[in-house]
Amino acid sequence: MKRIHNSPLQLLFLLMMLFAFTSFACQLGTALETTPTPRARDDEAEEEPEPTDEPEATPVVATPVAAEPVVEPEVEPSGAPAPIEQLQAATVQIFAKQVINGRPQTIWTGSGTIVSPDGTILTNAHVAAPLSAGLATLYNDPEMLFGDEPDQLVVALSASADVPPTEMYIAELAAADGSLDLAVIEITADLDGNPLDPATLDLPFVEIGDSNSIRLGDEIRILGYPGAGGETITFTRGNVAGFESQNRVGDRAWIKTDATISPGNSGGLGVNAAGQIIGVPSFGQEAIGGAINRLRAINYAQPLLEAAAANNAYESPYVVAGTGQENFVHVTWADDFSDADQCAIGPRNSYPSNTTLAVAIFEFSGMVDGEQVLVAWWLEDELLSSLVLEWNEGSSGDCTAFYFHNYGDPIANGNYAVEIYAGGDLALVGAAETAVGSGGSNSTTTTNNSKDGVFVEGEILDADSGKPLSGAVVFVLQPGTDLDAWLDNPTDAEIFAFAETDQKGYFFLPEPLARGVEYPGVAGLTGYYNNEGFLEFSADDPDSVYLTLELSK
Repeated sequence: MKRIHNSPLQLLFLLMMLFAFTSFACQLGTALETTPTPRARDDEAEEEPEPTDEPEATPVVATPVAAEPVVEPEVEPSGAPAPIEQLQAATVQIFAKQVINGRPQTIWTGSGTIVSPDGTILTNAHVAAPLSAGLATLYNDPEMLFGDEPDQLVVALSASADVPPTEMYIAELAAADGSLDLAVIEITADLDGNPLDPATLDLPFVEIGDSNSIRLGDEIRILGYPGAGGETITFTRGNVAGFESQNRVGDRAWIKTDATISPGNSGGLGVNAAGQIIGVPSFGQEAIGGAINRLRAINYAQPLLEAAAANNAYESPYVVAGTGQENFVHVTWADDFSDADQCAIGPRNSYPSNTTLAVAIFEFSGMVDGEQVLVAWWLEDELLSSLVLEWNEGSSGDCTAFYFHNYGDPIANGNYAVEIYAGGDLALVGAAETAVGSGGSNSTTTTNNSKDGVFVEGEILDADSGKPLSGAVVFVLQPGTDLDAWLDNPTDAEIFAFAETDQKGYFFLPEPLARGVEYPGVAGLTGYYNNEGFLEFSADDPDSVYLTLELSK
């Protein structure tokens, strides 16, 4: 659907339409979403639970616990520090594979750490379970919402630091938390799929430390398989550069370090001077003069490890499921919005050329703070941008603003659409369309509040063959416009809404039509007779109407 930019004479041969109501369908929706945050566990280690004979696993919901105040350790950790060889042997490479043409093929790799001799491995959720709830919001990466889970996880171990790791085991996911970007996997079989007894594995492992005990300036050593510089394990060293909290998670959620963490190192090993794992390398951020990398503090991994050890299902306390009643109703487009209440400043229907900002104002209901929301912006059929965010504006409201800009430069002319997705399954819960570049009407003589109006979409067909017509145009004029006079001298100022059909003959009018108001309209295509008439909807009509229109030669 493209907005035309023609002179009045060029508009003349495009005109058409007698609106024939053939079927009705509600197509419009709205969506959005938010994410939760974890808190640190108590420092004291707990006794591992005794195995039970219960036939079914009981889901475990981890309860966030505020991080304890940092207490300077009075004594050094007991026991000799683990030698680097032991740390290297317990650091594994994880191959995420999918079956393609009947054969498993590696689609990405990551790192992990064996934390018990029975083959329990701690890694990142984005390595082992990339569709984990909350992960896309954590990194603002919509691809994590619509990608694929691996068909198989293969674990590779290295006998020495100078040789690449060897694929040896198949592992299965035991627990994952997207909001923490943590996952626990367990070795279950050899490469041929033969089941293994975990008690007989006796694998090298790393002792779990206490991330609340580390201080600024403490040494951190990082081991993993970043891929850069060859296939062998990589060791880097750095210091604790600081700590970061995370909304809904708690304090000391992240450990900042100046040690190098490259792609592929994700999920690997971060140890203190005593050789205890105190963090899981997760992501980095370029900064002036270098990079600041982040490790997920190990204390947040304890609930996942406990659930895996007890063979219980794990449920994240940081992921907020939606209500299933999320709804966003488009109110208006605007020049800007108020910081105080997010309501419109300068309401309008469309925008002129050289516009630098397009703002869509919605009213909303059925929301819950913390749930995940996806906002997508389209220009014609091209996805311009997408944003995954955590909702924090309450359950309902008269105004919330979503905007698109080009950093102060004009945005391109054309038809824009914004789509909002929310709820546990990210359903479409709101949408709106506008045009940039053909005069940009800001008339507010008629309401464009979709809760009081009707959205119109449909298809235009050849009357003889029934085939869809691409490039046909639909004009809905401002109420009170003399249709015959406009056909003789068409002007942009009298156009209320405009649409053009796509390859399948489909069109969508970007503005809702007010109920109880008569709108002149015309539809047409070069080589066909115009169809012209009037549209009017009552309070009994649905919020969305689907029209099938026919043009004759």
